[in-house]
Order: sequence, then structure tokens, then C-alpha cells
Amino acid sequence: MSPPDAQTYWISTKIHSDQFLLYCFEDSADSTAEMSRSLIARAALVADLRLKVRDVPFHADYPYWVPMDIGADHVVAHEPLESWPDCLLAVGELLTERLDSRESPWRLHLFAVGRGAPRCGDAPAVVAVLQVAHALADGRGASALARALFGGQAAAARRSPRPAPWRPVSALALAAARLPAQLASLAVAAVPAHRTHRELERDTAAGVLPPQPPSLPKGPTNARPDEHRSVRMVVRDAAELRGPGVTVTVGAMTAISLALTRYLEAQGNELPANLAAEVTVAKSGQAHARNHFRNVAVDLHPDLADLRERAEAIAASMASRRVRGEHSAAAAADRALRSVPGPLVRWGVEQFDFGAIPDTVTGNTVVSSVDRGPADLSLGGGRVRFTAGFPALSQFMGLTHGVHGIGDTVTIGVTTSPSVLADIDAYEAMLHEAIDEVGAALGPIGWRGAPSPDTLHSVSEAPAEQ
Repeated sequence: MSPPDAQTYWISTKIHSDQFLLYCFEDSADSTAEMSRSLIARAALVADLRLKVRDVPFHADYPYWVPMDIGADHVVAHEPLESWPDCLLAVGELLTERLDSRESPWRLHLFAVGRGAPRCGDAPAVVAVLQVAHALADGRGASALARALFGGQAAAARRSPRPAPWRPVSALALAAARLPAQLASLAVAAVPAHRTHRELERDTAAGVLPPQPPSLPKGPTNARPDEHRSVRMVVRDAAELRGPGVTVTVGAMTAISLALTRYLEAQGNELPANLAAEVTVAKSGQAHARNHFRNVAVDLHPDLADLRERAEAIAASMASRRVRGEHSAAAAADRALRSVPGPLVRWGVEQFDFGAIPDTVTGNTVVSSVDRGPADLSLGGGRVRFTAGFPALSQFMGLTHGVHGIGDTVTIGVTTSPSVLADIDAYEAMLHEAIDEVGAALGPIGWRGAPSPDTLHSVSEAPAEQ
């Protein structure tokens, strides 16, 4: 396992970090039992779904990915649900579950929904929720796994080499043999890492590089969530969030900025002078780990009343943060991490206090945006109608947003806790209203903007048919 993925795996034993990818399909003649059998057979064809984690004895090295057999327990068919509100409750309860990657780093949940699912009217629907440990894949990787399960046969049959059988004694011997080379490599990598960090400081001081974003006072949404989870899904046409020079991601963040400030004011909170989102962005260059991203703080500019100006300012903030994140110091730090022996990385995770609440924060909410490709997925013969995702909450992040697109549909998935957002229905309504206003401000367009390099995979930006 690569160092970043191992670090993610060890952190997952301290805090919830599983990903939940929701896909809503039109109902079909197949029962959920038949769908389960078909999905288990397809999963057996997907190399990354046949892996689990094994720890090296005494944690003497990074964990290993080892072969795993696919069983019936990998797909769970839940009791049928009468309506969409019942589904929202069930998904909220699901978000409190945590995978043990030593048993399996993924599980698929199926819900038959009687009526009311978005884009399905009063017709029945089937909701599939793919739960994936973050160590196994980042947002794009997890979406690729879902596409392998729900896509054509070619998507499922892309095989990669099966890992060698797991032998703990061999892993211990290899760890001992690797340690001297790792320490030597770390000593070598530390020199350019230190040098480029000093360059980053000089470039920042000289104004060549954008400065580090300022820390913000904690807001109401930075409250500690309780053990319960509430979710909502705002399903819209992607065209409603685009405009000249404005990607879907930026359009969604503009709507979130507007809705969140209105909600806070309605709850009697003072309008924040500053509002920021922690946004997941892809790293450039070749990926050396399954998780190839970083988080940056993006200003949401609640002070700008003109929504077009606000969208442009948000886009500029995102571009500025990306420029800073692409400094050579970041790549040098990544190379240095790849040289750190596993026991040292694990020791660092063990020493960190994940329950501590900081005095200041870098963001008041989280926004994760992933394009999940064309709407050509199906389950049991029923075609996909929309997809959604729910970034995890933390001790000081009680509200997150997932912006996920498939085909021409985009969903803003809202995750919170009743102790943080007392009236999630009001916030959902405000999000819908905000999207209407953002769409009107950006103006009707007959094209889609250029792809954004800022997010893990910017929501569908291909040219539209005229």
C-alpha cells in the first residue's frame, strides 16, 4: 500500500471517512434479490473489488492489498421503502456505518423505493449506495468502481494483476530489508523538500505566489455533529449551474454560498463577513497512490450581492488556491512522504488528537465535486436517473456538500447532523431557490464551459448538442 493510502487507512480507524456513492435507477422487472446475484457476479470481474487489507505483523511496514473472495454479504438488499422521505432516513442511518477494510473495503446497499424519488415521479425506483473505504479509492476511483458495476460488460472486465498470496513472514522480511533504503531515501528527499519549502515562503513574501488563506473563526456549521446524520439531495439540470466562464462546480458553490448565508440569517445568526469552503482538488502529475488529491480553502464571497460577480470571485479564489497547491514544494513533500518508513507514518497518526477542536478553521463547509460520466448506467434493466454523494462530517465540520453529475443531471448532496442544521428542509428549499437565482444571473447559454482543472473531476463540461 502506498504511504498516502496507508495513512488514509490508519486515519479511518480514528474517524469516519467512508465514501457513499448513491445512484438512483428506474425500477425494473428484476427483484432486488436478482439484482444482488447479478452484481456479485459482476464484482468478481473487477480487480479492485477483489482486494482487502492485511496489516504487517507488529506494523513493521505499510499494509498490503491481498486477494479477497466476493461473497453474498457484499451486496445487501434492504427492506423495501414506501417513499423518498423513507429513503432519506435510511441513507442517513447508513452514513453512520463504518467498513473494516481487513474484512472488505466496500459494500453495496440496495433500496427499493415505492414512490417520490427525484426524476422518477410516482413510479418506483431502485437506489444503490456503494460504500467504499477511502484507502481503496478517491472520488474518481470510487466512481470508476461504480461504473464497472453498473456499466457495460467491458467496464467490468478490465482486469489488473492479482496480488500475490499473503505471507506475513515474507512481509516482515521485506520490511526489514527495505528499512535501510527507506531511511537513506528519506535523507536524500528531505533536502529538496526543505529547499522548495523555503522557495515557497520567498515566493509568497515577494507576491509571486498567492498567500496562504487566512484562518477563520468557527461558525455555526463548524459545531460538533452528534451521532445522527441527515441528508438531502437537490437534483437539477447541469445547465442551470453553468454560464460563460463558470463551471458547474463554481455555479454550485455560488448557490451554496447564497443559501448558506440566508439560512444562517434566518436562524438568527449574524451574516458572516467571511465564508469559505474546503474543496477537494486533484493533484497534477502522475498518481503514485489511489488517493491523488488535496484540500484547499476557497472563499465564497458572501459580501458580493451580484451573483455573477460572486461566481467570478469564487472561480478566481479556486484558481489562486490551485496555483499555490501546484508549487514545487508540494510535489517535493509528496516525494519525501513516499520515503518515510511505515512505522513512522503510523506513529504520527497515533499521536494526532482527532477529537481536538481548533480555535479557527480553514472552511465553514466542505464541497467535493466529481463528474461520474455519461448517463449510460443501468441496474436490472432500469436506467440511471441521477447520482449523489455525501462527504463525511468531522468533529468541527457539521455540514458538507457533494456536487455529483451524471449525464446532464447534477445533484448537490447535503450531509449534516440535526444538532448542527436544525431545519434541513428549509436549507434544501433555500438551495433550490439559490440555484434558480444563480441560473438567472448567469443567463441562458447554448454551450458548456471549458473543463475546470480545479476539482477531482469537474462535472460534465463537454460541448452540448444544439
